[in-house]
Amino acid sequence: MDALNPEQQKIVEHLDGPALVIAGAGSGKTRVIIHRVARLIERGVPPSAILMVTFTNKAAEQMTHRLGGMIAQKGLAGKVVSGTFHSLANRFLRRYAALVGFRSNFTILDMSDSRDLVKAVVSDVMGKKDRQFPKAAVIQNLISLAFNKNKSLAEVVREDNYWLLEFLPDLERIAGGYAKKKRANNTMDFDDLLDNWNLLLADHPEVGLAKQLRYLLVDEYQDTNLIQAEIVEKLSREHGNLMVVGDDAQSIYGWRGANFENILHFPDRTGAVTYRLEENYRSTPNILELANSSINHNQAQFRKKLRAVKPPSVPPSIVHLSDWREEANWLVDRVLAYQDEDIPLREMGVLYRNHAQSAELQIRLTERGIRFVVRSGVKFFEQAHIKDVISFLKVVHNPLDELAWLRLLKMLPGIGNVTAQRIYHIFLDQRAVRLTAENLHLKKAIPAKAKAEWMKLTVAFKSIIAEGMTPTAMIEGVHQLFYREYLYTAHDNPRERETDLKVLAEFAGKYRSLETFLAQLSLVGATVIRDHEEEQAGREDYLTLTTIHQAKGLEWRVVLLIGAVDGQLPHRDCLEPASRLEEERRLFYVAVTRSKQYLDITVPLVSFRFGGYEICPPSRFVEELPEGVAQVSKIGDVERFVPDRPYAAGFSVEF
Repeated sequence: MDALNPEQQKIVEHLDGPALVIAGAGSGKTRVIIHRVARLIERGVPPSAILMVTFTNKAAEQMTHRLGGMIAQKGLAGKVVSGTFHSLANRFLRRYAALVGFRSNFTILDMSDSRDLVKAVVSDVMGKKDRQFPKAAVIQNLISLAFNKNKSLAEVVREDNYWLLEFLPDLERIAGGYAKKKRANNTMDFDDLLDNWNLLLADHPEVGLAKQLRYLLVDEYQDTNLIQAEIVEKLSREHGNLMVVGDDAQSIYGWRGANFENILHFPDRTGAVTYRLEENYRSTPNILELANSSINHNQAQFRKKLRAVKPPSVPPSIVHLSDWREEANWLVDRVLAYQDEDIPLREMGVLYRNHAQSAELQIRLTERGIRFVVRSGVKFFEQAHIKDVISFLKVVHNPLDELAWLRLLKMLPGIGNVTAQRIYHIFLDQRAVRLTAENLHLKKAIPAKAKAEWMKLTVAFKSIIAEGMTPTAMIEGVHQLFYREYLYTAHDNPRERETDLKVLAEFAGKYRSLETFLAQLSLVGATVIRDHEEEQAGREDYLTLTTIHQAKGLEWRVVLLIGAVDGQLPHRDCLEPASRLEEERRLFYVAVTRSKQYLDITVPLVSFRFGGYEICPPSRFVEELPEGVAQVSKIGDVERFVPDRPYAAGFSVEF
């Protein structure tokens, strides 16, 4: 136990009864959990009576492996019951499925299976649709979100997806049909695993596997939803030996159902002893001073002050720049400067609130030959909604581009691969693309349910093929006249995707010629980036680009946090109520505490916002920092910056 500090030692020696461990960033919580389990085994607790709940299978495997290296009888580590909530639910339900109305050979639906089943229910419930109806993936996401937030489908639609209100009655019928079909098919999706496990524990407290468990440890407790919190408390209702470990200051997943009140009110609900891990092994005192100063503005929290083990280093820097383009150029130069100091790329991370913020940077890094990977999803120019809009421009440039035509035709209701190919072959046979009412062959090929959308498509094309239209104007025209309605029913997160389209339009503003734009897009936006990624697949040294949400749990020697402006961080949709703003501040806290030594925060004066580019104030999280916690500098003529073109122009969003 000599490897533990006094704070950690107290937690490991905790005997019986509930306990809450507030584990600050970089405080060694995994070490504490493993030592705690080892201590229980040393005290004679059978490993099979200990349950470790983690949020990833990888974390469970790593903990079991490390535990095996600590205890004398290494084989005992494998007997500890461990896993994610979903894997443990599957283990319980296989044994007791009949008690919740299923057979033990039930099938688990993955995300793709679930989406396909929703699609089948939509067909059963709706039959032939004569309007643009939400896609199965959107409906699946709504149903899951309602479960994880413990809300009705109507509440989820009204609060965060109000553009789908007109479909609500049908969506509720589909959700009901989906639930019935799963039960009839003896299948469960991921949410059902949790729901049925919770029902099993509520209605049948006598189940053997639950009674066997005497000591429970739950990691990342701040990320649990209401159902998960109920499950672990039911598992511990007889013995009360429930220890939950987490950091309220890193609770950043409320938008997908994590319930912040689970950790905040755990002591009140259970009478738990509260321990705090405040000794930080990751960051320098300079970084922790900034982090502590920021998070202290939150009211709903467990007060703590992280203390550094490392010696002081250089203070963080806050850099004000003219716009996002200057920001990208500065970041590239900064990365190269760190390389000159013998810091490898793999020790650097670029963090941002929204994936679209990395678009300009991806281009600059590619141009300068700096290796990078994106952890936050698909490369910007490879995203489905970006490729959708580009397909319109491709057929304007080359009317017989088969792939582009097939992609955009399948956006219309009732048109699949077969019908799309039939329409395309009409173009080939006629040696022209005639989108007119007089084209009788084409008129017959368009399904009845697609007629209305086809008319919108033709209007959009007539608009964007006008002489002198720039690529930017074409993108905006396609979006306004056709794609926006499709976007809001075909994709989740449509507002963020709409911001991506604004970024695309801005990128296109550099080019007057459609041919030049498409060539450059193919060269820089797709081929070069894809080849670049493949080239680096076997290499270790690369710069990481990631959203802050994806960065949680990771660390780098250098962290570059970009786009620290109001509207991005905090996000424009999270300024009210106070609870949402405080989660955004926790997100800022998570970002800065990923850094081990160097932290740079960039504040571009001109940035993109929902509906257009405009002058943005610095993030309130930056403005509220006390003087002296960071070095502040200004690059370029920030004070008198006047944009050379109207940044707020372009499509806007109104309801």
